[in-house]
Amino acid sequence: MLKEYLRAANYYTQVVRELIFPRRCAVCGNVIDTAYLCPECRKGYILQKYVQYEPREEYLAGQAEPEACDVLKSVLLLYKYNGIIKDALHEIKFNGNTALLPLLREEAEAAMPAAKLRWLGQYDVITCIPTSPERRARRGFDLPEEIFAPLLEQRGGEFCASVLERVRSTAPLFELAPLERRSELAGCFALSPGAQRLIAGKRVLLCDDIYTTGSTMAEAASVLRRAGSGDVHGLALAAPQL
Repeated sequence: MLKEYLRAANYYTQVVRELIFPRRCAVCGNVIDTAYLCPECRKGYILQKYVQYEPREEYLAGQAEPEACDVLKSVLLLYKYNGIIKDALHEIKFNGNTALLPLLREEAEAAMPAAKLRWLGQYDVITCIPTSPERRARRGFDLPEEIFAPLLEQRGGEFCASVLERVRSTAPLFELAPLERRSELAGCFALSPGAQRLIAGKRVLLCDDIYTTGSTMAEAASVLRRAGSGDVHGLALAAPQL
């Protein structure tokens, strides 16, 4: 209830602010009605990359640790992780600029498939990668949940924020090589109490703000698969151009 109240308060605060100071594209400065970028500038950042995966033979033979391609069925990447999109995510994460949250939420919606509700409707359970309790307490929110939960709730299905929990904090990953990332992430997620019944045999959509090497999503997807979920798919706001 408090979360819905805060979202509503932020929304109406933004509306009042924009009546006085019209919203402008973060790149070109032209007046816009919604989101963070105008349609023309969005073309320079949109990625909309859909990747389908098949598990490697060495993973299936038990000779390799899981990578994203082994435990994810597919992933949809909405924006390029550079320029104004990268700057906005850093502003939210490290400088606490929550005014950017509703703008990125609208950007996520702008980049979703045209038949958004039909695309979302193929998943039984939709959830997000959780941050550590310490970071959540410091920020007051989980970034993936803030970006995607209001959007995903539109589908009329079940969005569940409490499928996974982070049971161990991890060091910052951006400077680590892929093998170091996997080692750092190993065992950092666990299934939340009571979540096994929810995901058993179900198609799960796992959401995150940034998809870099896929190590974080692979670790989370591995927990879901071991707990008996069906196929796990990914959705991320931004990713480097792989």
